[in-house]
Formats: sequence, structure tokens, C-alpha cells
Amino acid sequence: MPSLTLPGRLIWFAHCPKAGGTSIEQAMVARWGDAVGHLHWGWDLWWRGGGWRAADPPNSPQHLVWEDALDALPRPPDAVFAVVRDPVTRMASEHRWQRRGRRGTKAGKLLARLPFSLWFRLMLAVARVNPHAFDNHFRAQAEFVPGTAQVFRLEDGLQPVAEWLAETTGQAGVAEAIPHALATGPDTSVAAADAALIGAAFAADYARFGYARPGGRAARPALDCLARLFAPLVAWLDRRGRL
Repeated sequence: MPSLTLPGRLIWFAHCPKAGGTSIEQAMVARWGDAVGHLHWGWDLWWRGGGWRAADPPNSPQHLVWEDALDALPRPPDAVFAVVRDPVTRMASEHRWQRRGRRGTKAGKLLARLPFSLWFRLMLAVARVNPHAFDNHFRAQAEFVPGTAQVFRLEDGLQPVAEWLAETTGQAGVAEAIPHALATGPDTSVAAADAALIGAAFAADYARFGYARPGGRAARPALDCLARLFAPLVAWLDRRGRL
């Protein structure tokens, strides 16, 4: 979650993973350069290279939940903004992104070759063991975004974000279009039972950000059992930079 420090002004971008955050970060750095802080684009390589031993909290600075952001900032920010996304499409995007080799490891890419139904249940189970797992990618967006934030929806595009930044900073040039930074490949199909599980897992996001929560039956007992069985091992591997 990058900060933007301007004369007499501190702005915080609450970066919810897989909701257009990298595109916004790149646009901010292109416009303001070193005034953008709390950003470590090489974090995955650093983590895998042994940074996991020292990281506190154990996730990248651009993916801090709000509670940890307050600890990291020198003072409460003057303004906070965030981009959120429907949790179903957010998790489908996460699955596609992991398949492309999210941290450059063969093991991590192989893990995402699991069918979505099993993969997502495993990721949820891993996040219960360690909420910081996979660089906070399986946290509810509500954990990143304080109640005072200006919230945008990814579904509406990033132009409203650019315009808000221009108005908030008083620098009209920022209103230029923000290009999409990370393509994630072909769509992932999400079955009704999986959508219902996503709806239950991210109920806080549906309640807060106004998306229509999927209904239906989410239980898949055999897959749930497999996920619980392997979650401690996957959490251990992730915590030590192996995934």
C-alpha cells in the first residue's frame, strides 16, 4: 500500500490485492517518483531469497492491512483511497495469476494447476493457519480499507481514480488514463458452489461494498477435507518462501 507524501499532505492508497493496485502504483510512481513510499516491487524475490526470516509483518509493504498501515505510517494520513472488486472475480483473477507463476517458483505454479474448487478451499484453509499467507492475497478487502476511505470499484474502471487523485493533489496532469499493468490470461470458470463459498468467506466485503452476494450451497465435504489436510504443509512452505 503506497503512501504519497506531498508538502503538508499524506495520502494512503489501500491496495487490495488483485483489484488493480499495481496499475495505480505504477501510475503514482510515474507521476511522483520518490514521493511514493511503502512500496517494494521486488518483494517476492527478496522474500524467497531469505527475507521471510526478517519480515515483520510477514507481507509486502504494499499489501498492509489497515491496522498494520497505521503502525507503518509516521502519522494518520490526510486522505485514503482504495479500489475494490467483486470477490468472485477477484478470486478467479488470483487463480489465473498464480497459474502464471506468481512468485516464479515451479511449486507455486503447480499448486495453482489444481481445479479451482480444490485450490480455493486450500487457499482459505491456508489463510486460516496464517492470515498473512500469499502476501495477504486472501484477506477480505474490508481489512485493508478504513471506513473513512474514498472507495472506487474496479468494475467502473480506473479513470475515476485518476480524476480523484488529480483533484486531491491539485495536479491536473494526474487525470491521464491509468493503463492496466498485469494481464492474468483466460477467464477462470467459477461454479455456483464455489461462488457461494466465496460469498461466505468474504461476507464482510459484500456487506460493505455493495456487491450482490452469491447464494446457494457451498459444502463440498471431500474437497474441504483435503484442503484441511494439506493446509499446514502449504502454509509452512509459503511462510518459508518456497511457493
